[in-house]
Amino acid sequence: MKFLATSACIGVVLSALSASAAEDIKGAFAEGTLKGEIRTFYYSRAFEEKTPDRADLALGTLMYYRTAPLFGLTAGLGTATASDIGSDDDKAVYGLLARDASGDHDSFARLQEYFLQGSWFNTTLKLGAQEIESPFLNGHDIRLLPKTYRGLTVENTSVENLTIKAYYLTDFMGWTDDDFVRISSVAKGADDEALLAGSVRYKVPLNTLLLDSELWDYRMEDVFNSTYLKATLSKKFETFSLSFTPSFLKQDSIGDDLGGQFDTLQYGFNTSLKIAGFDVTAFYAKTGDDDLFVPWGDGKVLIQQINASGRADENAYALRLGYDFGTIGATGLSAYVFHGLYDTPDSGTHAASDINETDLSAQYAFSGSLDGLSLRVRYALVDYDSDTADDFGDFRIYLKYTFSLGGKS
Repeated sequence: MKFLATSACIGVVLSALSASAAEDIKGAFAEGTLKGEIRTFYYSRAFEEKTPDRADLALGTLMYYRTAPLFGLTAGLGTATASDIGSDDDKAVYGLLARDASGDHDSFARLQEYFLQGSWFNTTLKLGAQEIESPFLNGHDIRLLPKTYRGLTVENTSVENLTIKAYYLTDFMGWTDDDFVRISSVAKGADDEALLAGSVRYKVPLNTLLLDSELWDYRMEDVFNSTYLKATLSKKFETFSLSFTPSFLKQDSIGDDLGGQFDTLQYGFNTSLKIAGFDVTAFYAKTGDDDLFVPWGDGKVLIQQINASGRADENAYALRLGYDFGTIGATGLSAYVFHGLYDTPDSGTHAASDINETDLSAQYAFSGSLDGLSLRVRYALVDYDSDTADDFGDFRIYLKYTFSLGGKS
């Protein structure tokens, strides 16, 4: 009887593992998928006074291959390249490309991902180099290539509407690195400390409202601990929709304070109204006594093209007005204007310049035979309320083409 029960359990497990998967190793590779993105970016920053101007013109490629699942196992490999295609070496490197020994623009290539992933019983484990998305640990994809990380991640969705995640990370690559460095290298004197992170996310099943809440904790021994809470409450009406997203971050240095000594927080919200193609969003953020410690990407309340809320004792306010021209027949075209004010104390320990930033953005997603191609143009005007800071204009062009191939039909 015991043998029969054990055999039945093994049969159930094997059936679950082989469902909707490849039948053998050859099939796993043959039925795999290739996804890619080709990027051509131009970033330019022109200062009003003596600061050297910056400019990069670069071509980037991101290629990701995934095998089809075989007994719940998947392998992944990703490559990335960044190539100079005509940057002016008379201008400083902006940050799309690496710098060579003389400080000029330099091309590079790297392995973006390489991992083995297993998925069983609503639990996914991924070991190796991988891109990660979380509020304060992510690809931070604001340059040519996103950041990537190395370690172990676990995700469980056994309970309906509930997602639990855990990370153990030892290394990362920044925007222009061509090899991994210790993740603790962001803190002077830290050697082998790993970053531990975990989250609980729950979507409350309401009939008329959507409530999406998440709680995160990030910890590195002798460096810092951060606890982050965020919720989004939204509702769709017949002709418009509303949303309200408050968040709270508490951050402390711990142990030997290798990342600096800080005890700070940030709280705030954004709230939006969408109606007749318009999207109006208001932001407010308050930061505590010290600057935020956010070396791997961030989920700050307010993030613009250049500035983001996070300086000590800062109050930040912003208003963004967007419009989807698809409402009047120009499908794929959208634009926005975004103005922010970053207010800091005029005197005292944390005295700093107030900042005004105005962003303009327009983008177009092509369709038909050009499906996958998109173009975006952005411009930011940054003004400092200080005689010692140099105002500037920041201009960016993004041309992207995304594609995918393969997979079992």
